[in-house]
Amino acid sequence: MTLLWQDSYKIGDADIDAQHQKLFDLVNTFLAATDKAGLTLGAMRLFKYTREHFAHEESLMRKLKYPAIKAHVAQHNALLSRLNAVADSIYKDTLDRADLASFLSDWLVQHIGNCDTKLAAYIKLQ
Repeated sequence: MTLLWQDSYKIGDADIDAQHQKLFDLVNTFLAATDKAGLTLGAMRLFKYTREHFAHEESLMRKLKYPAIKAHVAQHNALLSRLNAVADSIYKDTLDRADLASFLSDWLVQHIGNCDTKLAAYIKLQ
């Protein structure tokens, strides 16, 4: 399964949109890995960039005193917890790629379309 970036996912903030596109690329590279070493490397790159992206968004939310920051950060933390479980499943050779691809696709599209779109609307009001 390949996650396809669509312009409809853009939230109107050029930096965040570029970061979201890179997340899609990293997810695809990770899911395309053919062996444990590739999965491990892909996971490390995806996890590192995800944390950087979340740190960027959360810093922006704190700076702007975004009222929905707690709920937004809770979603970030939930994904990071799931990614830790993914790392464990790679180590144990129990990774279900189809399940992971479906989860990541659903999570990214829903999070961008809901939480990040609301954040972008708030940014535009500032």
